[in-house]
Amino acid sequence: MRESKLFAQRSRVLSSDEVKRKYFLVFEGSDTELIYFNAVSSKASEIGIHPLIDLVPIIRSYSEQGWSNPVKLLERIIQSLYEAETGYLSYESLLNRIMDYLQDEKFFSLNQIQASTVWKLLIWICKEKLQVNLAYDVEDIQGDCSSILEILSNHFSIANLSDDIISYIKSSHITYDPSFDKICIVADRDKESFTAEQYHYVMDKCQAKGFGFYITNPCFEFWLLLHFEEVFELNRDKLLLNPKVSAKRRYTEQALSRIFPGYHKSNYHAEELISRLDHAIHQESFFCEDPQLLENELGCNLGILFKILKAAPTE
Repeated sequence: MRESKLFAQRSRVLSSDEVKRKYFLVFEGSDTELIYFNAVSSKASEIGIHPLIDLVPIIRSYSEQGWSNPVKLLERIIQSLYEAETGYLSYESLLNRIMDYLQDEKFFSLNQIQASTVWKLLIWICKEKLQVNLAYDVEDIQGDCSSILEILSNHFSIANLSDDIISYIKSSHITYDPSFDKICIVADRDKESFTAEQYHYVMDKCQAKGFGFYITNPCFEFWLLLHFEEVFELNRDKLLLNPKVSAKRRYTEQALSRIFPGYHKSNYHAEELISRLDHAIHQESFFCEDPQLLENELGCNLGILFKILKAAPTE
């Protein structure tokens, strides 16, 4: 996991000595939530996000793509923060950062098949050539990275990368200050893949770590529906159960597509929704907002997060 290069440096506000507090957003979904919060970030001043707050989406690295279980995401963000604090790096994290660099710098076009080939080769190098387990800590980042790249360059045209990539690896940690910033886990209450035991584990672990736990029951589309008055016309039992209504869609997504034409999970005009943000915050209050009760009740507490983002940061 990593933050975008755009947020590599903590910014100051105009000529003031005040620095921005970062709210790191860890999404269960890989598209819908990111599209929405990118729009929020782009319209931050217009919708009243406090100027001393930066929204920083956390981007998944290669081996984390496709993950949807909040337990795995929570444990990986905890590991990433540990690595940022201690300077230790597992071999899996090292390989992910190599993949991140190759993709960010567009050193070669990584389609899905080619990326899989590169990843498998990196794993093979670690296990067969370096004789290490991916969970082990890297003792010599520069030496091991040089060895990996040397073998990788025999298969792909990536010569003379060593100095740049090592600098990238050492600087691509999450710039989180636990005394100042906030980690926010944004997840769906999907009973099919997120068990009751896992739900309580994530909620309790977030509380212990001081992380925010923002949940939508049944799914993020319900939060999007809250931007419209028509949400009150929908069947609450069906919203909560969210049954399949076609091979590819469930009740909540179908309702959103009808109310908000053109909606697709990976492509929609989020800016149109952002203009209704205050409306969504208000309408959320007519449903459950307590994370303890959201395990089983229809509702959401993202509106509470947005109230925090609009208020002045507190110590």
